[in-house]
Order: sequence, then C-alpha cells, then structure tokens
Amino acid sequence: MIVNFDQIRGHRKILELLTRVVHTKRLAHAYVFSGLEGIGKRLTALALAKNLLCSSGGGKSCGTCSACIQVARGNHPDLMMIEPEKGVITIDNIRNLKRELSRKSFSGGYKVCLVDDADKMNLQAENALLKTLEEPTPDTVIILITAKPYRLLPTVLSRCQHLKFQPLALFDASELIMGGVAGVGKDDALLMASLTGGSPGKSFTLKVEQLKGLRDSWINQSKFCAQAKDENFFVGEENFLSDKENVDLKLNLLRLWYRDLALYKIYGNFDCVLNKDKAEEIASQSSALSLERILNALLGTEKYSATLEYNANPQLTLEAILMMLNPKRDFFWSKKI
Repeated sequence: MIVNFDQIRGHRKILELLTRVVHTKRLAHAYVFSGLEGIGKRLTALALAKNLLCSSGGGKSCGTCSACIQVARGNHPDLMMIEPEKGVITIDNIRNLKRELSRKSFSGGYKVCLVDDADKMNLQAENALLKTLEEPTPDTVIILITAKPYRLLPTVLSRCQHLKFQPLALFDASELIMGGVAGVGKDDALLMASLTGGSPGKSFTLKVEQLKGLRDSWINQSKFCAQAKDENFFVGEENFLSDKENVDLKLNLLRLWYRDLALYKIYGNFDCVLNKDKAEEIASQSSALSLERILNALLGTEKYSATLEYNANPQLTLEAILMMLNPKRDFFWSKKI
C-alpha cells in the first residue's frame, strides 16, 4: 500500500522538505534517497510519485482518483520503475528510461522514474544516466534509491539532491514490526528493532528466531576469541565471517552486544541492556574482559562503519574487531575516526 507523507513514520525533515517542494513546484530534477535498507526510502519515493501524479491537483494525493489507483497498482503510464535484473542495472535499462522520459506525459504533468538499488548500476549504465542528469527533460523527476551511495559515481551524486534517511526510532520501528510481523509481541518487536538498527524492513524479511540465531553466533564467536590461547581464533566460524550477506546487520548485532557488555561493566545491572534475554552471558563475558577491551572493540565497530565506504574486506575487518577481545592481543583502534 502506498501512503501519503503524513502516514510515514520518521524522516520528519525530509518529508517536510518534499511536501514544501511539491506545493511550490520547485522540485529538483533528480534525487538520491540513501540510508539503511528497510527504513522507508522506497515508500517515500512512491508517496512523492503519488503526490506528483494525482489528478486532484491539490498538492496532496487523494488516494481515490484513477491516477492514485494506477500508482498503487504500479501501472501508471507516467511512472517508471527500474530494478536490478540478475543483480545489475544495465545500460539497456537506462536507455529505456531515457526513451520514456523523452515522450510526452500521458496526463500532461510530471513523469517520474524510480531507480531502486541504484548502486547496482554498472559503469556503462551510470555514464548513460549521467548524460540524462546533465540535460534533464522538463517536468521529469528521477529518484535514485540506495543503501550504498558511496558506490555511485561522484559525478552522478553531484547532479542530484541527496536526501539521507536515518534509522527509525526504536519505538516507531517496533510498532511497525508488531503491525507487520504476525505473532510478534512488544518485547520481541523492541529487540528486533534494536538488532536491525531501526530497520522494520529487515525485520519483515528475517524472523525473530533468525535474528537471535545470528546474534548468538556472534556471542559464541566473541566468547571464543576472548578465551583463545593461540592463533586459531575463528575455528568453526569461517563461513559465518566470510558470508558477505547482511554485513551491516552483523556489524550492528556486534555493536549492540559490545554496548551491553560495556553498560553492564560500568553500572552492574541490566536496566539499559537491550539483549535482556542474554543477561547471564552478558554478566559472564563482561566479568572476563576489561572495560578498555570492550570499549576498544565497540570503537572498532564504529570505525568499520566508516571503512565500508572504501570497500574494506568484511571478513578481515570483522576478525580484527573480534581479536581485540583477546588479552593476548595488543591491537587498538585509534580514537580518531
């Protein structure tokens, strides 16, 4: 279901900006919507398209006219959507986009194009898109949606208005999870919101048992690394560490775990701990580690988030973070991130 701006959770400043430019008709010819997966970028892009294509002319989609219904069904003639085919967006996809944008609007208004997972464009596709961005067609709006804006060409980014979406507040995310995932109660919804970093979309694709299983793999690995007496830090976990899927999610699970260890180490209680179902393990691991070790590993997760922009090797960096827990290792992150 495609909603209006006022029905979207979070992203207040972005929604206010888009509402204003729709009313004043001062839209940019191209936008980049970037941010964590599953936080509402695509939903916002579709809501913008619905506002622009609504035939009521009131600056806010009515939801009942034929145009709004067509947008909701995905078959509006002035709305084009491009998604990766077999993991890539090719130059042929962009050529089709250019042909569609060059044609007269069916309704006499805007033509809108959404490019989902825009970072999956190959170099030829990006260069072809760049020419379109440099010479925009009047009354057209292109929206590039991506969780990895650093993979787009700087020349493409510079020709778009870049709107950066932030993760949802845990309360908002947990309420959306309870409404979208059958059988999930308040406590599990809050845990899922925390473990996914405020991404309801990830919670819709990963069941709570899967999230807990992934988290428990991290807990076991961090415990093993803290106790290892030789160089065999990662025996039995090679596949887990080398798996490049959900790297952001894994990093967040690890960050939240170290956060809980640090809070328990400092305060000696579980009041602010997120992984409350792992209280015994939190107490055990935190007592076995110095606060300096825990905080250094936590800093490592923050540092790694920055290195994603430079295509750092996920396995090597995650291993480095885990090795910081071992008292036999003297590797520490610089506090300058």
